[in-house]
Amino acid sequence: MSTDPVRDASIAAPGNGSALSGAGVTPPSLSGAGRRFLSDILVELGFVTESQAEEAVQTARNPGQPTPEKVLLKSGAISEDQLARALAERYDLEHIDLTEFAVDTSAAGLLRKTAAKRYLAAPVGFAGDGALVLAVADPGDALGLSDIAVMTKLAVRPAVAARSQIVKLLDTLLFMQEPAPGESQPVSTVIVPPDEGAAGERPEAEAGERAAPSPAGAAADTPPSSERDHADQRELARLREELALALLARDKAVIEAAAHGEHAESAAEREREEALAALRGEHERLLAAHEHAAEEALRAERSSAQQALAALRANHDEALAALSATHEEAIAELKAAHDEAMAGVKAAHDEELTAERARRVEEVEAERGRTAAAIDAERERNARELEALRARGEETLAEERARLEVELEAARAAATSAAPQDAEPLKQLERELADARDQLELTADADRRAEAARAALSALRDENERQAQVHALTERELKSELDRLRAELGQARAGLPQTSHK
Repeated sequence: MSTDPVRDASIAAPGNGSALSGAGVTPPSLSGAGRRFLSDILVELGFVTESQAEEAVQTARNPGQPTPEKVLLKSGAISEDQLARALAERYDLEHIDLTEFAVDTSAAGLLRKTAAKRYLAAPVGFAGDGALVLAVADPGDALGLSDIAVMTKLAVRPAVAARSQIVKLLDTLLFMQEPAPGESQPVSTVIVPPDEGAAGERPEAEAGERAAPSPAGAAADTPPSSERDHADQRELARLREELALALLARDKAVIEAAAHGEHAESAAEREREEALAALRGEHERLLAAHEHAAEEALRAERSSAQQALAALRANHDEALAALSATHEEAIAELKAAHDEAMAGVKAAHDEELTAERARRVEEVEAERGRTAAAIDAERERNARELEALRARGEETLAEERARLEVELEAARAAATSAAPQDAEPLKQLERELADARDQLELTADADRRAEAARAALSALRDENERQAQVHALTERELKSELDRLRAELGQARAGLPQTSHK
């Protein structure tokens, strides 16, 4: 099972570029750590004893329990910084102690705080090749690293740090400015609501209409062109007010759509959790069935061997009692026959035990390979879908934004000089704005689905780690049981010749 995160051109490999240096940086030191369990790495680093690791693995075998390393962390056997050190060895990355490392605060200006908290990644500096160095708690979150690379337009280089240190550092850094609250889409900032002068034109115009003299007097006091200008201004003010009301209605609709999207996302999350729980239950049921079958087979084989030994011992004693008084040669021949029979039984039993053990190992390896292949395939598919959705959304957003800005400027110019009956371009613009809003909502929905997929992958990765360690423990227990049975057979075989001499 591969433990390396999914890598692309935007995520720098651990061996690329110059090594990180400075206070608080610990490079990886164990060889082949990527093929071992975290509990074994913690033992090799000296953070826990073998008995503590075995006890944590036994606890993790129970349904609903976390992985062994999380059991050790919860019990206080290891600290978050020690777990981060083991993770760094597992993924062949540097470990950073943020209490000693000199953080480059300018790196945080390339990322928004919401994204840093979402992926629990703190920008702490730049590598020698220009890559952005990220202090992360979960180096296996390849989707999160890819998202940050897209946001910052830089290659990222992960390094592992303690979760609590990252959370504390995120509250002290100065990140990129967040969008203003209530700012629904960048396109809406181009539309300027009516100013105070324009808003005041309509009441003044209405007052002028109420105080206006008869048509004959108006024709005598006011030139016809001035009357048309006032009418155009009144119509323009009315159109501006209608546009402002339409913007308010649009913002209200965006808020309602966001609330509905959160409700749908929570329902989808519950469905995914139920599916994962069902899958986990089925896997545990199959594992328990395999273990029960193995135990039954071992118990039957042991009972058969004991019965065979008892029968052979009884036959041997009867023959020895009948022939011991008459002929010593018959006793020698009987002993030779007995030894030959015992050797055959032992050889057959050893062959059966060896075959059973090989079959169990093949089944465990096949199950482990299928689980790892399924997780890798799901991870690659989600990564490809995320990149495709993000590329299409960004391209569509850029094109739609540019086109709407050009049309909006043209509509403004036309609205300033057009007659009241030429309001159709404004209505067309409103319809296009609604279409752009729908497209942007689709892009936001794709981002939410990608975030949910990332969380599901992380949960599957933890569950696979726990199941792999459970399989390894089961294999060790079967080997111990086989060795014990062989020792019992050897003791029984050694005791039979002694009985024949009595």
